[in-house]
Amino acid sequence: MKRWTIWGAALCAALSTAAWAQTPALSEADYARAERVLDYNLKGRIKNATVRPNWLADGRFWYRRDGERGVEYILVDPARGERRPLFDAPRLAAAMQVDLPAAPTPELLTLHADDGALSARLRGAKARELDCDLQTYRCAAVDSIHADPGWLLSPDGSRAVFVREHNLWLRDLRSGAERALTRDGERHYGYGVQPDFWMRGIPKLQGRGQTRPFEVVWSPDGRRLFGVRFDERKVLPYPFLALAPEHGFRPVAYELRLTLPGDREPARDEWFAIEVDAGGARRIAIPAGWNAMREAGVLGWSVDNERVYTAIAYDGRPAGARLVEIGLRDGAVRQVLEERSDTRVQVNDFLYLPAAARVLAASGEAVWYSERDGWGHLYLYDLRSGRQIRRLTGGEWAVRDLIGIDERRRRLYFTAGGRESGDPYERRLYRVSLDGGEPTLLTAEQADHDINGGGGTLFDGRAADPLSPARDYVVDTYSTLDQPPRSVLRSTEDGKVIAELERADVSAVAASGWLPPQRLKFKAADGRTDIYATAYFPPDYSRERAKPGQYPVIDAFYGGPQVTNAPVAYVEATAAMNPISRSSLARLGFVVITIDGRGTPGRSRAFHDVSYGLKHDPQVEDHVAAIKQLAERCPGLDLQRVGVYGHSYGGYSSTRAILLRPDFYKVAVSSAGNQNFQGMYGGGVLGLDRLLTGPLDYGNGERLRPSPDAVPTVYRAFDNASLADRLQGKLMLVYGDLDENAYPAVTVQFTSALIRANKDFDLLYLPNQNHELFRNDPYYTRRMWDYFVEHLMGAKPPANYRLKPPPKVDQMGY
Repeated sequence: MKRWTIWGAALCAALSTAAWAQTPALSEADYARAERVLDYNLKGRIKNATVRPNWLADGRFWYRRDGERGVEYILVDPARGERRPLFDAPRLAAAMQVDLPAAPTPELLTLHADDGALSARLRGAKARELDCDLQTYRCAAVDSIHADPGWLLSPDGSRAVFVREHNLWLRDLRSGAERALTRDGERHYGYGVQPDFWMRGIPKLQGRGQTRPFEVVWSPDGRRLFGVRFDERKVLPYPFLALAPEHGFRPVAYELRLTLPGDREPARDEWFAIEVDAGGARRIAIPAGWNAMREAGVLGWSVDNERVYTAIAYDGRPAGARLVEIGLRDGAVRQVLEERSDTRVQVNDFLYLPAAARVLAASGEAVWYSERDGWGHLYLYDLRSGRQIRRLTGGEWAVRDLIGIDERRRRLYFTAGGRESGDPYERRLYRVSLDGGEPTLLTAEQADHDINGGGGTLFDGRAADPLSPARDYVVDTYSTLDQPPRSVLRSTEDGKVIAELERADVSAVAASGWLPPQRLKFKAADGRTDIYATAYFPPDYSRERAKPGQYPVIDAFYGGPQVTNAPVAYVEATAAMNPISRSSLARLGFVVITIDGRGTPGRSRAFHDVSYGLKHDPQVEDHVAAIKQLAERCPGLDLQRVGVYGHSYGGYSSTRAILLRPDFYKVAVSSAGNQNFQGMYGGGVLGLDRLLTGPLDYGNGERLRPSPDAVPTVYRAFDNASLADRLQGKLMLVYGDLDENAYPAVTVQFTSALIRANKDFDLLYLPNQNHELFRNDPYYTRRMWDYFVEHLMGAKPPANYRLKPPPKVDQMGY
C-alpha cells in the first residue's frame, strides 16, 4: 500500500483514541502546548539533522556534529570506510592553552592535509588564532585575519573586495593595504551595492543592510571580478512610512527607488569586469531588450579565465533565455544557445534553487535545463557552435537539481522526482553519462533525499559540495514525514552505503509533543490530475471515535508559482519557512492541511503552467476539491467550518479563497498579501513578469502605463478588489509598515475596495515590522490563533496569552 494512500481505517485507528468532549473555551495550558510545537520553537532542535562535508584534497572530509557536550568534529576516510573523531578534544584544548592561555574550547576554522598529516587553524582569543599539528598536538599562536562579513574573499584567501561609498575596494589581507578598484560609483548606480528592489533597502538606509558585494564574483584564478551593476537613478521614489518609529514621535519616511509595472523609467542592469591588479571597470552592455537572469548566476568560466558564461532573459512573447559567453577583456558578448517558450523559461523549475545548468569549459560543452518537451530535463550542447549534442534525460518525470559533474569520467549527478513509483515530490539521486544512456538510480530508499544538506537556496546560500573531489562519493541525508533524517556516505558507482554518518536525534522535538503529519493524494478539481498534500491532525483524532462535525478544518495556503509547500521530509515538517503554525493549530483542535495544487512547480510543465498569466482560481478549486475528499476519508471533519490562512503569496491566496468560494471558506487570516500586482514590483530586471504573466499590455500592445490608474489586462482579474463585494465570512488582514516584499500600500488599497463594498473586516497593523512578521512576531501569531479559535471553532481563547518571541529574527524568506 502506498504511503500517500494509507488514509483509511488502519491509519486513523493508529492515531490517538482519546474521547472527544466539546470545549467551550481553550485554556492557557492549551496555548502553551501549541506554543511548544510552534515552528520557531522547534527550529534547530533536531540534532545532526544533516551533514555538510568539508572535503580535503586527499579525498577525506570532516564535519561538525552536535555532541552531548557541544560541538564535535568527525573525520571520515571514504576509501577505508572509516569514521572517527578528528582530534582528542581535551588534549587539543590543553595544547592550545600552552601557547595561548586564554584559548577557548577548540573551534575549527580550517583543516589542511599534507601527505596524510593534518594541521588545523583554530579560533583563539584577543586577535590571535592557533595553528595546531593534530599528530603531535603542538600549537603556535598567530595573528588572526578578521574576516569581515562585508568582504568577498579571493579564491586563495589572500585578498578581499568590499563596498565603500558605492565603489568596490580591494584589501590585501596580509599587509592591510587598501585601494579603490572603481571610482565612478554613485548612489543608486554603484558597484556591488544591493539595489533597492532586493527587498533590503530599508535596513540599508538604517545602516545595517549591506552585506558582501552584491552580484559580484571572482574569477577562479583571482585575477578578475565580474558582476552586475544596477541603475536605479531614474526610478521613481517609493515611500515607506514608519508611523510609530522606535526612536522619537515624528513618523519616519524611508524612500526607496522601486519600479512598478508599466513605469517608463524602470531599473536597468549592465555587466562589468575588473582587472584586479590594474583596477578600473569595463562596462559591458546586456543585449537590448534582455536582462541578466539573476537566478542563473555564473554558469562557468573559460579555461584561461578570460571569458565567463551566464544566462540572460527576455520577457516578451515568446519568452526567451540565452546562454551567453562574455569576453572580459574586450566586452564581446556571444550567444551560445537560445530557448523560447510561450509561457515560462527557467533554469530550474524552483525559482529559489541554483540553476540546473553548467558550462564544461575543458571539453567545450554546456549542460542546459529545459521544459521544451513538457517536463524539466537536461540537454548537452556544443559550447562553440551552440548545437545540441544530445538530450541527457527524458520521460514523464522532472529533474530537480544538478548536483555535480565528473568531467574526467563524463558523468553527471542530479536529483529528480517522479521517475520511481511513489510520491513525485520525493527526490532521488541519479547518475547519467554525458555520452548518452539511461540514468542510474543511486538512492533506492523510498524517501526524500536531500543531497545538498538543506542549503543551496536563495535564502541560505550555496551548500557545501556533497560530492568528493574525485566524484567517487556523495553525502546523502534522507527522511520521510515520520522517519527522522539519516545521513550516509554513498558510492557514486552503485549507490552502496559506505558508512553511516549520523542518525538525527529528534528527542527534543518528540518531547515537545510534536506529531508527524500525514501525506495524502487527491484528485484535482478537474477530476483527472493527481495532487498531493500534507495534513496535521489533532492529537486526539480517532476515526472510530470522531463525532460528526467535531473538527474544523484550516487550509494553510501559499500557492505561489515558484515553490511547493506541502512537506515531504521530516525537518521541513517540524519547522517550515511558509506556512508556519500548522502543528500548533492542530494542537488547538483543528485539522490543518497544505496542498500543492495545479500551478505550482515540481511536476510537468502543463501542471505548472495552469498558473501562468496569474490564473489562480483553478488552484483554489483544487484546494476545495482536496478538502472535500479528505472529509470523505476521515470522519469528524466539519465542512461547514473551513478556514484558510496564508502569508505573502499565501496572503493573496487566502483572501482569494474566501472571496471566490464564500460558500466553502468561512474564516481567513491573510498577512502581507500581494492583493494586486499593479501596485507591486515590476520590470525586466526583477523578472517577475517573465515568470508570472509575460509582457504587459495596456491596450494595442502598449507596455507602458498610459495613466496613473491604468491596469494591464492580465492584472485585472487577478486583483482581489474585483471580488470585494463577495466577502461573506470573517477576514483579518495583516501587514507590517516596513514590508518591502509585499508592499503595505497594496493591502491598504484592498481595504479601500472592501470599504467601498460596505464589507466588515478586521485589520491588524504591525508597526516597524517587515515581511518576517509571519515567522517572528509572537503578537501576530497569537492573534491569528485567537481568530480561528473564536470565529471558526466557536470557542473562547485565553485572554491576552503572551507567546515568547523567537531567539533569532534575521531570517529572510518568502
